[in-house]
Amino acid sequence: MPSKKNLELKHFCPDFETVRAVLRDLGAVEEKVKVQKDYFFNVPSTKDSASGRLKLRAEEGRQFIIYYERPEFQKGKDTASAIQLYDVHDDGLLPFLQKALGVKAMVEKRREVWRIANTVFHLDAVVGVGNIFEIELQKDGEISEEDRRLFASYQATLLPYLGGVVTGSNVDLVLQQVHAA
Repeated sequence: MPSKKNLELKHFCPDFETVRAVLRDLGAVEEKVKVQKDYFFNVPSTKDSASGRLKLRAEEGRQFIIYYERPEFQKGKDTASAIQLYDVHDDGLLPFLQKALGVKAMVEKRREVWRIANTVFHLDAVVGVGNIFEIELQKDGEISEEDRRLFASYQATLLPYLGGVVTGSNVDLVLQQVHAA
């Protein structure tokens, strides 16, 4: 099962057009546009993994199980996350997990994926929430000080065009909308 470490940060984004222009100036290239459905499951929290999340992602006719742990995002600070990803080849897994764990919430989004080397920028139009921008520096090994400096430079360049920090996950935003209704 592939495992990786990321530096991440999410912000609300009032204007994708301006952010796209900044990404082009940085040398980022738009790789693709995806439509994704993430089914977040109820998972028990333990002393060691209160921030753990389990989801099944459906996109482009494929499915992935993703488990990740990370603390809440904070403005001006990179956030390390540990991620495990499993490519699912059994269409029966979603109904099995729905029955066994229950679906906490579903997140639907249109995602633009932009990239510079091992840094990915997501421009997400999240149904019921709005526009979310995410920086994700992806590593298979340990995160170095050079990785942190690079991440901080991207963040500093983009921050003037972004809104407030999204402290949690997109699922938290969807659940806030559900509870507000």
